[in-house]
Amino acid sequence: MPPKFSLEMHEATIFANCLDSQKRTSPCEAACPAGMPIQKMNTLIKENRMEEALQFIRSRNPLSSITGRVCSHPCETGCNRNEFDQGLSIRALERYPSDHADRTALSRPRKKEATGKKVAVIGSGPAGMTCAYFSALLGNEVTVFEASPFLGGMPRIGIPDFRLPKHVVDREIGQILGLGIEARTNTAVGRDVSLESLLSQYDACLIAAGAWKERTLDLPGGDMALSGFSFLKEANLGRRENPGKRVVIIGGGGVAFDCAFTAKRLGAEEVHVICVEGPSAMCAPQDDIVQAKEEGIAIHHSSAASRIVGRQSRATGVEFSGISDFHFDDCGKLIVDPGSNPKKTLKADAVIFAVGVEPDLSQIDPQNRIRTTARKTIEVHPITMATSLDRVFAAGDVVTGPSTVAQAVGGGRFAAVAINNRLMGLGQDQGIRIVVNDQGKPAFRENRGTAGQHVVKYEEMMNLDSFEKKKRPETVRLPLPKSITCLDEIDKGLRPEDAMAEAERCFHCGHCQLCGNCVEDCPGYVLAMTDNGPKVVYPEECWHCGNCRISCPSAAVSYEFPISMLV
Repeated sequence: MPPKFSLEMHEATIFANCLDSQKRTSPCEAACPAGMPIQKMNTLIKENRMEEALQFIRSRNPLSSITGRVCSHPCETGCNRNEFDQGLSIRALERYPSDHADRTALSRPRKKEATGKKVAVIGSGPAGMTCAYFSALLGNEVTVFEASPFLGGMPRIGIPDFRLPKHVVDREIGQILGLGIEARTNTAVGRDVSLESLLSQYDACLIAAGAWKERTLDLPGGDMALSGFSFLKEANLGRRENPGKRVVIIGGGGVAFDCAFTAKRLGAEEVHVICVEGPSAMCAPQDDIVQAKEEGIAIHHSSAASRIVGRQSRATGVEFSGISDFHFDDCGKLIVDPGSNPKKTLKADAVIFAVGVEPDLSQIDPQNRIRTTARKTIEVHPITMATSLDRVFAAGDVVTGPSTVAQAVGGGRFAAVAINNRLMGLGQDQGIRIVVNDQGKPAFRENRGTAGQHVVKYEEMMNLDSFEKKKRPETVRLPLPKSITCLDEIDKGLRPEDAMAEAERCFHCGHCQLCGNCVEDCPGYVLAMTDNGPKVVYPEECWHCGNCRISCPSAAVSYEFPISMLV
């Protein structure tokens, strides 16, 4: 069969379907849980078309100013450029048009004709607001119910200003509400309004209440420790003062390190983090580990606390020791093998538990009608996102357990389409193509947006002669020691010239860049270049020599051979 060419997307679409023109894709797009159009974004940024770049970004992710700051960027780990020089700074590139595009020049997203259907969304975090955004675009009337006084969930209340300023979250939420979405704050489902009442007024209900119930450690003196989320929440609201000279945080995830960074900025002179993970198995992003070392925060790896020491109901220290191993049981409970390591004691003026969170449905569903897993997350159908209760769906951390903002965004978008398909009586794979992997499980969770596409590996890139080895640019950062004496945002993002130069480093793996190499190198002259990319004009003359495949710098060419040719 003649070659097939995989083209870069040319139309912004909210659906994560496998387009006929895109048979191949890049590892970065395959790794993105939000389904971001990374390659198209890079093309538009390098051409300084920031408003168009933001339009494409928002076709998949309405919270890009947030994910552009706090995403754990699995896309960068997968980037093929890592094998060539350094991976692209994709998170910073996502942030750039989100911060610098002229939003007044952006056309308001076109909503579909009103469906007459009403959707209730419980929770205003990334999953809830993303679902609300896309549900509104699909023509549904949407109301968001939020228990707290603020919209935004964890990004608004739980992430410190020096990582994610509140005005950034408020701006993104404002853009979403601009679609005509109603938001009711200080309205907790189960306290101020019942789930039954919502189901009597709305055609569908999404539970996106997140995972807010903090786990604790059953340690002697544990009642003298502060809770991590409460500490961060109070600090974010300006209610938390200096916790003391010496602060010890127990936990190894992102929340633990946010507590450590916040304690430093509130005046703590000595901050320690005790975690069961070894240096190579940390739950926290690598960026946090690097920052902790820069700020002089001590990390005690492969260690576990055994007792909180105190006097008059106030913590004065932590007793801990090294451990041999640890694991989590089926219910998510931490099991530690202490070994025979000697105990040590760290003096402390404050001890903070940051050992994880879990969903809590006791208020929303006191009758326990919604089926949950052993880890207390909601059990949903893997394709329809439906719960065991009719017309009730779920997405975000309440389904996955504590996860990333990007994964919550992806879940919210997928839920919006699934809910709309149910309301409109469409097939559940309408608009999103779901494939089944070798284990017989739906593959959309890992690869939303690239299901069914071939992911191009570095070794498939046969013609990289046109690319130069270039260093990845650094973002502008607030310098030490100033950065730990205030709550100002630390990372200021890329400079304009660096953003465009960095976008130009993209290999565009699997997507045709209209270079014409394949047309020039075809010995049978069967190809011609058109405005829409290479076209096979004489298919019967194709020799299947593979020259077009070899000459393509982005590995955008593929073949589908008949079985008779493979024998």
